[in-house]
Amino acid sequence: MVRFCWFFQLVAVASVIAAQPVGAQTVSPGNELGIDPDGADVHSAPAEVTGNSGPIVTNIHLEPSSDGANLILFSEMPLQFRQFQDGNSLIVEIERARLAGEFADEGFRQDNPVAGMAGIRVMQVETGIRVTLTGVDTAPNATVTPDPRGLVLRLTVADSSTAEALEPPAALPLQVPTPSENAIRIIVTGERETYRVSESAVGTRTDTDILNVPQAIQVIPEQVIEDQGIRTVGETVQNTAGISTGRVSSDSLATQLVIRGFPTDNILRNGLRDGTQRFTTGITNVERVEILRGPASVLYGLGDLGGTVNIVTKQPLDQPFAEVEYQIGQFDSHRPVLDAAIPFGREDELGFRFNAAYDSSGSFRDFEESEFWFVSPSLSLIDTETTTLTADLEYLKFRSSGGAPELPALGTVLENPNGDIDPSVNLGEPSLAESEIYVRRAGYLFEHQFNSDWRIRNEFLAAFVNFAENTFTLPIRLDPADQRLLTRIIAENPSQQENYTLNTNIQGEFETGDLSHQILLGIEVFKDRLADQIAYRIVDSIDIFDPVYRPDSLGNTVIPQTDTVTETNSAGFYAQYQLSLLDRLILVLGGRFDLVDQIYEDNLNPEQGFDRQDQAFSPRVGIVYKPADNLSFYASYSESFKPVIGRETSRAANNDLLIGEPFQPERGRQYEIGVKADLWDERLAATLALFHLTRTNVSVTGLDDAALQEQVGEQRSQGVEFNLTGEILPGWNIIASYAYTDAVITEDNRFQVGDRLPNVPENAASLWTTYEIQRGTLQGLGFGIGLFFQGERPGDLDNSFTLPSYWRTDASLFYRRDRLRLALNVRNLFDVEYYEGARNDVRVIPGAPFTLSGTISWEF
Repeated sequence: MVRFCWFFQLVAVASVIAAQPVGAQTVSPGNELGIDPDGADVHSAPAEVTGNSGPIVTNIHLEPSSDGANLILFSEMPLQFRQFQDGNSLIVEIERARLAGEFADEGFRQDNPVAGMAGIRVMQVETGIRVTLTGVDTAPNATVTPDPRGLVLRLTVADSSTAEALEPPAALPLQVPTPSENAIRIIVTGERETYRVSESAVGTRTDTDILNVPQAIQVIPEQVIEDQGIRTVGETVQNTAGISTGRVSSDSLATQLVIRGFPTDNILRNGLRDGTQRFTTGITNVERVEILRGPASVLYGLGDLGGTVNIVTKQPLDQPFAEVEYQIGQFDSHRPVLDAAIPFGREDELGFRFNAAYDSSGSFRDFEESEFWFVSPSLSLIDTETTTLTADLEYLKFRSSGGAPELPALGTVLENPNGDIDPSVNLGEPSLAESEIYVRRAGYLFEHQFNSDWRIRNEFLAAFVNFAENTFTLPIRLDPADQRLLTRIIAENPSQQENYTLNTNIQGEFETGDLSHQILLGIEVFKDRLADQIAYRIVDSIDIFDPVYRPDSLGNTVIPQTDTVTETNSAGFYAQYQLSLLDRLILVLGGRFDLVDQIYEDNLNPEQGFDRQDQAFSPRVGIVYKPADNLSFYASYSESFKPVIGRETSRAANNDLLIGEPFQPERGRQYEIGVKADLWDERLAATLALFHLTRTNVSVTGLDDAALQEQVGEQRSQGVEFNLTGEILPGWNIIASYAYTDAVITEDNRFQVGDRLPNVPENAASLWTTYEIQRGTLQGLGFGIGLFFQGERPGDLDNSFTLPSYWRTDASLFYRRDRLRLALNVRNLFDVEYYEGARNDVRVIPGAPFTLSGTISWEF
């Protein structure tokens, strides 16, 4: 009850603040926009904003012209605005302005105003007025000039005969006259913050409209991360049904996901493979998280079958920007964050961006504490019309103590005659558990455009992770007699990993008649080295219902279990061909040939070591049919390829263990069909997908002898997924998903054929929606509500126990006033008890209870 009282008191305070009159505020004059009636570069006087004051657009008129149309916005005051391109739409946002008269409520709309233009829409939004100009094939060109009546947007649509004359610069769709022509300068600020993302490179390695990719893609943008107060990459996937954190808690920095029924280590950073991301990933400099469902070996080489996650980081900006944020929450959580961008050089062609964060927090789990330091500078070294070069660094330090996040199934998800286990109880040895991790990443991206059709891309990433200290309690077995005493060991697992990825490709486009061709040719070199050591010591058992910690019982004998070094070197050659007929029928053909050398050294069992070479070809074939610009039907077939560690073993007649050949790589294949649609003037994006995946060469252990291993396993996953993302009405955003997944064992010597795969619910769904008031005294006040459902799912391959289904409700209340943002976020509003996943029957992961956090941020 105390927690809810605290929450409602904070809500009341925020509401009072939001209800106060805005008062007179002066907009600081800047160098963004200027009107120059006499040819001098002077700036307009700042407009005062008091409640509903500011520039007023009293009338809107559209008149045809010889090459398009003129859109006239009548206003007696100067209009400041920014613009960006989204697909084939050009969007102009007029800052701090409002519509009046007959346009105040419904705005202005005109479909098919001229040949080659799909529509014009003018509407009121939170920040002012938004003008959306949509072309049929390409974004319209616009020239903006002052007029005695107000502001005139002279619109033209490029066609095949005039494309060369009307083609705008690559980064600036608007044609801007010089100051002597009485022009208004336009500042390019990139795409606006929204839930809907129309393009992604994760599915093709090219900037392709998601509608045109024959595979399901979902993007979690920065706005969702901000609205939900997300602090880890694992928390982002709660918005994508059919994906779960599975074997780790969602509040962990580790990223170990289950996608379409299968565990995946396919984590990319800006499109490059990074094996260290699965251990420690920060959210501070993340711009968006892209998820490609199904195999991606055709583009990224060796990897798991279920899907690929691409973490896209923030890049330098061409405008000054700074934001400071402070988040405070339950369990003594404190998190200051800084994001700053500084352009420099001639005409701001170069830029520097700096992200930093510190996070200190306790946990709902007893005795658990953690600290997190993160710094990430990025630098734009070259930024011209034809060539760009960007470099970035990351440094992350994570330290924790006392952690023991797992509990036995008996007493949590299974009935125990002794009672129920408190989800917050710590069954480890808090004074012995300690972890210290250091992560460093460095990379660059170089791009050069030879002409409008051909370009080359070269990129590199080096990543290093060092578990300098990693001591934890590992539960082994619950006494079946009394179902109270838990056998444990203290494990020490220091490890070091380093990986390097170098990728170079050439992209080209050309046309032959009604056919458009896009070609991608590339080579990628990858090196990964992992040194892993595990040793353990015995410690006394603990009573799970009356824990008494015994650090003094720690044994002196160190028992080594693992001391291995694994080195993987690979080279991949890939090609992709995209053929488009009148933008209605699109064929995607791709293939990648990988050469892999894997060296495995086992210092405890030298006979298990090997040096193995593998090669594989991974194809993808896809077709997309678009009966309309906003609708596509697609089908695809793709394969995956992943080398694995291990050898086949058997027993001799005298019971000696016989060492056989190293394991063959796992292979996978997927069939997928689906439909994608952009709805409601492209404000909403929806995807419906049906999939069938088969995973082969799965290694299995002997039924009665765990030392025996062979590759005879096969698993299958099939199902349906639906995703909906975007803006229903101005200020009303939504991201929703549903997944039905039937994932089972189809061949195995140990586990029962037909058993379901662990941590995979048959049914899962999520809904998160926010609304922000667009006008009036409470303009800027908003709220959000989220519902997250996970159905029943097995906790292990034996299907010996089941994790129960649950509904979790999250909520938010926020307020934006100019550059200030206040937010309250609640996770698990109704304090339901639930379990996120499991590793086995003594390692079940409880979810967090009711958790409240508050955020204040200021943008400079």
